[in-house]
Amino acid sequence: MKNINNFDISEIIENELKTEEDIKEWLSLNLEAYLEDGNLNAFVRSLEYVVRAKDNISNLSKKTGISRSNLYAIFKGEVTPQFDTVLKVLKELGYTLKVA
Repeated sequence: MKNINNFDISEIIENELKTEEDIKEWLSLNLEAYLEDGNLNAFVRSLEYVVRAKDNISNLSKKTGISRSNLYAIFKGEVTPQFDTVLKVLKELGYTLKVA
């Protein structure tokens, strides 16, 4: 996975994740990409951008009960999240996974 610095994250959030519709489209595109290429780290990284666009990791940790250190490790690709962890994050952000 490409090494992305905080400036890149800020730029993506500012330019691509301005509205709720932008965020939904972003998540949908990244989920589709994951289903095609199996790159879970890239999908999880896209979740991090949404977390940062809507709130912050500390608040997400408090709301989900997932430790901050574990969330940071997941978003850095150091730990592979369990499926229920991804669902918790999505739910806390206000989204669900749908099978169509």
